[in-house]
Amino acid sequence: MTRGAGVAPKRTMGFASLARIWKEFAGRHKARFAFGLLALLVASVFYAFEIYMVRFIFDGLLNPSKNTSLSTFQHYMQRLRLNLLFPIDQERLFLYIPITLVLIFFFKGIFSYLGKYSVDRVGLSTITDLRDALYKRIMTQSHDFFADHPTGMLISRLISDIEWIKTSVSEKLTELTNAIFSLIALLISAFVQDWRLTLLSLVTVPMVALPLTRFSRKLRGTSRRSQEQMAVLSTRMKETVSGIRIVQMFQMEQQEMERFSKSNRELLRANLKATRVMALTTPLMELIGGCAVAGILYYGHFRILSGHTTMGAFSAFLATLYAMYVPVKKLSQSNNIVQQAVSAAERSVELLDRPVAVLERPGAGELPPFSDRIRFHDVVFAYHDDEHRILDELNLDIPKGQILAIVGSSGAGKTTLVNLLPRLFDVKAGQVSIDGADIRDVSLRSLRSQIGMVSQETVLFDDSVAANIGYGNPAASQEAIERAARQALAHDFIAEMPQGYQTRIGEGGFALSGGQRQRLAIARALLKDPPILILDEATSNLDSESEYFVQQALFNLLKGRTTLVIAHRLATILNAHRIVVLDGGRVVEEGTHQELLDRGGLYAQLCEREFRASRPLEDPMAR
Repeated sequence: MTRGAGVAPKRTMGFASLARIWKEFAGRHKARFAFGLLALLVASVFYAFEIYMVRFIFDGLLNPSKNTSLSTFQHYMQRLRLNLLFPIDQERLFLYIPITLVLIFFFKGIFSYLGKYSVDRVGLSTITDLRDALYKRIMTQSHDFFADHPTGMLISRLISDIEWIKTSVSEKLTELTNAIFSLIALLISAFVQDWRLTLLSLVTVPMVALPLTRFSRKLRGTSRRSQEQMAVLSTRMKETVSGIRIVQMFQMEQQEMERFSKSNRELLRANLKATRVMALTTPLMELIGGCAVAGILYYGHFRILSGHTTMGAFSAFLATLYAMYVPVKKLSQSNNIVQQAVSAAERSVELLDRPVAVLERPGAGELPPFSDRIRFHDVVFAYHDDEHRILDELNLDIPKGQILAIVGSSGAGKTTLVNLLPRLFDVKAGQVSIDGADIRDVSLRSLRSQIGMVSQETVLFDDSVAANIGYGNPAASQEAIERAARQALAHDFIAEMPQGYQTRIGEGGFALSGGQRQRLAIARALLKDPPILILDEATSNLDSESEYFVQQALFNLLKGRTTLVIAHRLATILNAHRIVVLDGGRVVEEGTHQELLDRGGLYAQLCEREFRASRPLEDPMAR
């Protein structure tokens, strides 16, 4: 399959993205989530009771001359059959009210803790599973994916975007759920206390909902632009930090700082737009809520004077309405966070839905140990449909044990050819086979376990020397690691390091010379001990002394292996069993070095170019 292979699913938009993530990943923790919701619901009921206790505090404890509230409290206790446990009279009620308040706080606290911990745990587990799924999706993509998705952008999606979703489905989910349950419990309590006043207060709901809906749509758009700009900033930083030597040698520090500052200012503008939208929400709600409270106070004044309600009852109702403002405010603030999480979820779903170009077929078998030959039969490859073919009906046969050198002009398809063998890409047409088995019919693990690669761009990790040599073979013993290092002529310089094989080499191994990094890569390949080897001009960027050691190490690595050597410098392939010359996506010449020179074709021209390039340059002004 080529770049863009497969049909991408229809883009999931808006809350559907967040809902899909929640359903797909949180669905694994249904029981814990249901328990958390139940606990939060019970806590909300206790919260409504806590507010309602204002009535008994005002009319009972603080105004004992009016015992209507005490009688009501006594009635509630009798309905709960508490009079069977201990005597209930007017004198003891003054003690029972504070005790009841303490018990309400106690049980509300217990259920709040259980609910918050359970729901937060589900949220955090969901985010962990989502990040694992995104990373797995990235790791299984073919190499064309990484050309379309810069490293900084991928890091932004795995870190920044996931953090927005984490805030929504973990930190804010409990707050959101608790606010909804509290609002429902308080609303029921308000209707029970005075349904007329409750209906009057609900008149303001549409006044809040309409602007909130508009703010939500605007906030979602600004959040997406902010997150996209963060990805640009991450990419910019990754490029300049990884290429710091070039930046400094070409004295481009000031220009790079200006480019970074420009991107950073773009991020600031995007964030300020989102901040303006969020900052408007709370004042608007407070203004509308203040108008509602003013009307209720005016109405309540006459209700108290007419004797239709008591000061305690009205205070309890007013406290209930005020308590409702707290969850409404939290819902508004949570909505802002959710809108930002929605745009992050859309980007995450896009990545989850990205088709994987190189797939392992269902029921793929194991590739038997390599024993005969590798064959490229009528292979066609292009990065985009209907574009220039990199490889065009290429045919190549490589017997076991042969060292095959692949040469050609820049862009001839040398690297593409060898990348097809371990299925870093898939052919568009034709077939690549090992011992007659189409490599698309065998498992990727069994295929790649028999192929080793050493490239001119050595990849090392910020870990110990031993871990880098043993990468891909974590069960390797220390003796096996040291044996591979000796064969790669790396043991001596490793032994001189501060902690020997346990010395950390830093990101990319930049503390080492180019020759040392290459020898570690060769040691890694030796430890893997693959029957098939790919060398992508492993000595092209080395000085003479380093090249000597690396060539000696490569000599040990090549023994008894079938090897494909990509050569940019012809001096490295003189000892190859066979040389093939690529041009226009096809093999145009093949033979030994001397045979190809005698033909006077493209290979001879490439040799002549290198010969001319190796001679001292003439000063054209001296003519």
